Amino acid sequence: MLMKPYPALPHSHTAFKVYEAVARHLSFTQAAKELHVTQSAVSRQVKQLEHDLNASLILREHRRIRLTPQGQDLYERLRQHYGELESLISSWRGVQPQRIVIKAAVSYAMRSLMPLIPELNAHFSDYEIVVVPTMEETELDRAATDCDLHIFNSRQHGLYPDSERLRFVREEYMGPVCANRPDGDAADLASLLRQPRIHSTLGHHDWKAWLAVYGEDPGKGVRQTTFTTLDMALSASLAGHGATVTDLLLVLDELEQGYLCCPRHTPISHSAWRYYSYVFSPRQEVVALQRWIGEHALAQTQRLQRLAQTQQWQGVTG
Repeated sequence: MLMKPYPALPHSHTAFKVYEAVARHLSFTQAAKELHVTQSAVSRQVKQLEHDLNASLILREHRRIRLTPQGQDLYERLRQHYGELESLISSWRGVQPQRIVIKAAVSYAMRSLMPLIPELNAHFSDYEIVVVPTMEETELDRAATDCDLHIFNSRQHGLYPDSERLRFVREEYMGPVCANRPDGDAADLASLLRQPRIHSTLGHHDWKAWLAVYGEDPGKGVRQTTFTTLDMALSASLAGHGATVTDLLLVLDELEQGYLCCPRHTPISHSAWRYYSYVFSPRQEVVALQRWIGEHALAQTQRLQRLAQTQQWQGVTG
């Protein structure tokens, strides 16, 4: 008598497809729309799957659902294997070029990723690199499907321990910067603090956090100008319109090349924010890209530490 292959699996695989859609959307309604069936049909399929597997997969709460630990494990495995099947079948068709989609906050995309495009194209020459900037700082949405790799910034460090998919990228090193003077003389900290202050948020959070580390505000009464993005604030500072506080790793090239100045002996504060990366696609090339970005971030941090030693900045440590 022939044994049934994979005896632990249900007879029909349709329920797995239905469950993957429900778990991805965390919604019976959205899953039903995607699959073009009724919501009651989706609910019946999930209940039958729970019965066949003798496992609770979904907790049904008032106006929302969430996955049980077993449900999360099953969803992760289904997403991995469906992703691999999609990549395999797409490779047979050979119609569309393979892409790696990276989602990142606009400041990181502009300042950290854009300069790396030539290197990214060289290292991943068989793929089209797609960078999707996000205007707002958002926490990780593990159910998102709009990218292969998400690089995000968070203050909630306890939510993001290193795992197979999640990796710490780097910290932020906050300090004040201004454009170098035309005569080539570097500004000292006292003169920088008397310059007009350029802010990237209405709450002036970066300046307030750095001044709390500095211990005083010797520039009371100076003019304040606020932009709604860090890129605009940095552009204004580069144009000589004043000083701004920023993550020094985002302007490392400008500091090394002398376009921006952070005065000698300046105290540098560690931001409460940290960068992380999360792999949505299990494809080997995406995992390699995540590792490559982490290695590049480490190299950048080491460059900043060497520059900090030269400038005698306080607070930039390994």
